[in-house]
Amino acid sequence: MRRRTALMAVFAALLTPAGALAQTDRQAAQRGAAWLETLSIGTVGQQADAIVALAAAGRSHASLQPRLTTMSAAASAYATTAGGAGKVVLATVAAGGNPRSLGGVDYIVRINGQYAAGRYGVTAYDQALAMLALRAAGESTPAAAITALRATRGKGGWGFALRKASPDDVSATGLTIEAMRTAGVSKTDAALRGATAWLTAQINTRGGFGIDGHGRATEANATALVIRALSAMGRTPATATRRALRTLQETDGGFRFTAATKESRLLATVDAVLALSGHRLPPPY
Repeated sequence: MRRRTALMAVFAALLTPAGALAQTDRQAAQRGAAWLETLSIGTVGQQADAIVALAAAGRSHASLQPRLTTMSAAASAYATTAGGAGKVVLATVAAGGNPRSLGGVDYIVRINGQYAAGRYGVTAYDQALAMLALRAAGESTPAAAITALRATRGKGGWGFALRKASPDDVSATGLTIEAMRTAGVSKTDAALRGATAWLTAQINTRGGFGIDGHGRATEANATALVIRALSAMGRTPATATRRALRTLQETDGGFRFTAATKESRLLATVDAVLALSGHRLPPPY
């Protein structure tokens, strides 16, 4: 009974019309961005994520140029998948660069080279990141890509593998909602409304979300992706959901994966900063 009462209160807040995020969210995002700036990041994918998060937090193109230069040097070897190329494009646009000519490579061509019969790559992340990246670069999304997503939706949301039979996944669903809305699918669309209903039903009693849903412990990445998906659907995430994400922030500004587990604080922090800054993919911001 106690869980039901708590869930009813959180659901009511989830249906609140879109509005400005709380000042505490923006402050948390700025602290997270400041922590990211202290890191020396060696991998292309993580550098790309950091660039996007820092841009969302208001960092200038000039301040992001050194990171873009570092990323560019190794990006060609990294961006061999639709998702990898998508990340490079998103970061390049966020930093004010040209993804069609970054270090002499056209990463839009890389993304399109992974396209066949409505699918970019093989996973939900490949598909969504490719769609978001193309939009960031001013390209349109093929109608077949939307059709493919409709065909691979599971019982409620989407799974990582983009197969109807695979388990629905909170993070994959959140990112897919974000990508479909960016591609122009209406927030009144039945599939998006159904997926959003499934997504919000996975909430835990503290307002947070885990990747596997079912009210499990709050994870920074999953909760941040839910915040972004709800924003894409024109909804203001519940106060409890934003608070649940902020509680994972440590004193130095970085975010933990869960209250019990640090795991990759960098990955947790880039997702949290983007969501708490009041932005979603794609840039520019």
